Amino acid sequence: MSISMEQTDSAATDPLKTWGLLVALLLFGVLAVALGLPRGLALPVIFAAAIAEACIIGRSYMRLRSEDVLIYLLVLFPAVLVVALAFVLVPDIVEH
Repeated sequence: MSISMEQTDSAATDPLKTWGLLVALLLFGVLAVALGLPRGLALPVIFAAAIAEACIIGRSYMRLRSEDVLIYLLVLFPAVLVVALAFVLVPDIVEH
C-alpha cells in the first residue's frame, strides 16, 4: 500500500488552512474593537467570530465531522441559555 503525494499534501495543508482560518476569525474580532465600533455592534461581531471558531475546532480538531447533531447541540445549547438568561435578567436590570 503506497500513499500518493496528493494524499500527503492534502493532509499537511488541512491543519494549516484550519489554523489560518482561526487566526483570521480572531483578527476579525480584534478589528471590531480596534476600529472603534460601538459596543452594541462589536459584541455580536466578537461572539459570532467565537462561535464560528468553536464550530471549526469541533469539526477539525475534535473529529466531529459526522456528528452533525452533536455539533448543533454544542452550538445551540449555550445560545439558548444566553437568550433564556437575558429574558430572565433584563427586567431586573431595567428596573434598577
